[in-house]
Amino acid sequence: MKKYITYYGAIVLTLTLLISCLKEEGIFQDNGSSGIVELVLPARSTSTPYAVKTTTVIVEDVFELPIEINYTGVNGTPEDVRITLSIDDAAVSKYAPSGSTIALPSAYYELPSSDVVVIPKGQKQGVYTIKLKPKTFDLTKAYALGVKIASTSAGIVSGNYSTGIYYLPVKSPWEGKYNVTIDWELPESLASERQYFPESLDVNLSTQGPGIVRGTYIGDLFSGWTNYKFNPDGSIGIAFSSASMTNISVQESNSNVNTLIFSHKTSFSHPSYGDFVLIETYVKTGD
Repeated sequence: MKKYITYYGAIVLTLTLLISCLKEEGIFQDNGSSGIVELVLPARSTSTPYAVKTTTVIVEDVFELPIEINYTGVNGTPEDVRITLSIDDAAVSKYAPSGSTIALPSAYYELPSSDVVVIPKGQKQGVYTIKLKPKTFDLTKAYALGVKIASTSAGIVSGNYSTGIYYLPVKSPWEGKYNVTIDWELPESLASERQYFPESLDVNLSTQGPGIVRGTYIGDLFSGWTNYKFNPDGSIGIAFSSASMTNISVQESNSNVNTLIFSHKTSFSHPSYGDFVLIETYVKTGD
């Protein structure tokens, strides 16, 4: 009998605790009186200190980056809620301590006139729009913006999504369709191939990283790929997929981002064939 009474007592205690919990004002009340204020971001992985949202930036005079804020609750905010945001460069440093990604310099963007976003009563979302200036970016660097919720006039600031990293890879202006003229200075071991050059082809180049685009094949002679890295001074760096190609030296190179024409003359050695010089001129024909 005592055993039965003990179980009965445990059930009563459990029900009492549940009723007590239900009487408390939880943060997810249906009337939204105490919701969570959070940045709208993808789920945060355990490998990063903050949630990361990636937005591919197009190189134009102004590119808008919307920062969305969410207020949880079925019925939205109980009143007009004023949420203050701020830029957090330190968050970018914590996200990428190696420096592979750096905080976007303030000269490269324009903030709204007010750092306060108002979510009107009964609504759930607000937007804070930052105007980026991609034409001022150094396209050889990887940028991100750290944004955080500094304060809110109502609700509770989220623990996991109060700060976010907005990673900003730039779609290279050099990405797209090209007509390329290819010529070679070939070693005697490949003298029979000289009849095929120079030649003209239509090709596509795709973005691989900051300031880098990739083309398929190496001068339409070797399999693999060629990477073209565009430096701020107009020069070009060349990298090939084949580890067999050594002593790579760019003898001449030139690029013009206004006309989207670039050219290079690059020498290298191959252990099986000898010494080569690749000469290419690319003219962009479309996106």
